[in-house]
Amino acid sequence: GLVPVCQARAGRAAYREMAEKIRVGGPALEAVGNPEPGKSTSIILHIPPGAGQGPLNVTVKSQLTPKPLEVKDNGDGTMGITFTPRATGKHLFELTWGDLPLPGSPFNVNVEGEVQRDPSKCTVAGPRLKGGTVEEPIRLTVLTPEEAGPGPLQVDASGPSEPDIKLQKTEPYRFAVEVKFAKAGPYTLGVYWGTATDHVPGSPFAIDIREI
Repeated sequence: GLVPVCQARAGRAAYREMAEKIRVGGPALEAVGNPEPGKSTSIILHIPPGAGQGPLNVTVKSQLTPKPLEVKDNGDGTMGITFTPRATGKHLFELTWGDLPLPGSPFNVNVEGEVQRDPSKCTVAGPRLKGGTVEEPIRLTVLTPEEAGPGPLQVDASGPSEPDIKLQKTEPYRFAVEVKFAKAGPYTLGVYWGTATDHVPGSPFAIDIREI
């Protein structure tokens, strides 16, 4: 049957009171220095008697979701969220106990250091990768699977003229690249995942542009 509104509100207030008993800390939030990509760290929840059963729900907003990410009841009045960041920058942890946010949530974990990336996992495809004609765009698809790590995707070209380059992320892990050349001649096209030294397989590409 239906729960009376006053009873539902009383239950929610009691639940909020339980959630507010929980303290959140751990190395990811309290250690000197920020966590680094590729190195495991953790958030610890101290759950006193009277805090109820939860459950604990964890949502992470970041460039790449940490992997692995594990939630474990330690059996001693604490719960641990152990995770390994894969990207630098902000990682916002939204923690709820039941459906109520824990005090202080979302918690920001700022990750700094060298990222773990593997450009060799990326692929470049396009019907005119070898060449084309002046003012006719060469369209490429670049696939950047999750195991390639964080980017960004960079594209440059050198040759007889400065080309017009457009990049668009069409869906997760997939980019559309359009390159238009104003003059005929040989060009070198570089495609990178990360820095200008992180070539994807096949890069740099030799492209021959002809007059129409």
